[in-house]
Amino acid sequence: MRMNIYQSVETSFHWFLLSSKYRFKISSIDVHLLHKTESRTALFAMLYLGQCATMKYEVENLFRKLMIFLFVFFFMALIVFTAVMFLTNEETIYDEEGVVLAIEKPSFITMGEPEITEQDTDKTAVRKLTFVGLDIGTYTMIERTLENGATIIFDELHNAGWMPMAVSLNHKGLDDPEITSWNPRPVTNEPDDVFGADPTSNPFGTIAAGGKHFLQGNLYASRIIPQENGGQAHELRTENPNFEIEEGIMEKSFWLPPKHYVHTWLMIADEPFFENPETEQAWIDFTLDNRYQQLNWLTPEGPLVKLPITRDPRTELAYGLIEERTADPASQEWNRTSPSYFFETMLLNAEASLK
Repeated sequence: MRMNIYQSVETSFHWFLLSSKYRFKISSIDVHLLHKTESRTALFAMLYLGQCATMKYEVENLFRKLMIFLFVFFFMALIVFTAVMFLTNEETIYDEEGVVLAIEKPSFITMGEPEITEQDTDKTAVRKLTFVGLDIGTYTMIERTLENGATIIFDELHNAGWMPMAVSLNHKGLDDPEITSWNPRPVTNEPDDVFGADPTSNPFGTIAAGGKHFLQGNLYASRIIPQENGGQAHELRTENPNFEIEEGIMEKSFWLPPKHYVHTWLMIADEPFFENPETEQAWIDFTLDNRYQQLNWLTPEGPLVKLPITRDPRTELAYGLIEERTADPASQEWNRTSPSYFFETMLLNAEASLK
C-alpha cells in the first residue's frame, strides 16, 4: 500500500517536472532511495523545491509580461500624445473691418463661447479653455477703441493646467505688406543701478496692408512671482519679437508652459502712425538708445515695465506697473515736438489705463 502511494507521488512529480519546463537532475536512484528509505521528509522537501521553482518561473514570466505591457502602453501613449499635441484646429476670434485674427491651438483643447463685458473704451471677451471638461486656462481679448479712431487689441492666454500647450495667434489678410522694423539693430542696454538690465526689444514694427496700418507688439511669456511688499509681478521667461508673414498671414507662435501667461498687443489705424518715415525712424533710434523710454509690454491695465531689483534673484526679470511710466512722459514730450498719430494714440491709451 505504501509503495503505491510513493509510485503515485513519483508519477505526479515526474509530470510536474515536465510541465514546469524545468530540468532537474533527479535520477531513478534518487527515487529508489525514496522507496528504500521511505523518507517522507525527503519527499516533501523535493516537492517543496519543485513548487518553489514553479512559483519562481511564474513570477518571472508575469514580470516579463508586465514589462512588455508597460513598454507597449507607454509607446502607444507617447504616439497618441504626440499626435494629439500636433493636431490643431483654428478658430476666428476677431473679424472687424477687414481685420481678421485667429487662434490655432491643439485639437484636444476646447475653447468656449466668449463671455463679453463692456466698460468705457474696452470690450472684453473671455473664453474658457477646457480639456475633457476640465478647466485648464483662459483666453482673453480686449478691444480698446480710442477717441481718435485707433483700436488696440490686447491678447492674454493663461495656462492654468498641468501640461504645456503650443498655440499660434494668426493675423490674416496681410497681402503685399509694407513693413518697417522697429529693431533694425540691437538695443543699447546698459545696466541700471536701480532697475538692472532690461532684455526686452522694441515692438515688431509697423505694417501697412489692405488699406490698414498696424503696429505689432511682441509676445511675452511670464509667470507670477510674489514681491517683498506683498504684491505680485510678472517674471519674464521669454520674449519673441520675430514674426514672419507668409502668404498674407503673420503667425505668432509660442510654447506656453503650465502656470504661465502670454501677452501680446496690436494697434490698428486707418492712417499712418507718423507724418513721414523720417519721424518714425527718429523715434526708433531714440528708443533703441534710451531703453527705459519705450513701452514695449502693453496690457490693458498699463505697460509692464522693469521693476527695481532686490535681493530676490527673480527680480532681475520682474515686470509690473509703475504709474509714472504708465502716463508715458516720453510720448508727451515727443507729441509736443513732433506730433503724430502714434503719440496721440499712446497718450489716449495711457488715459484709458489710468481710469
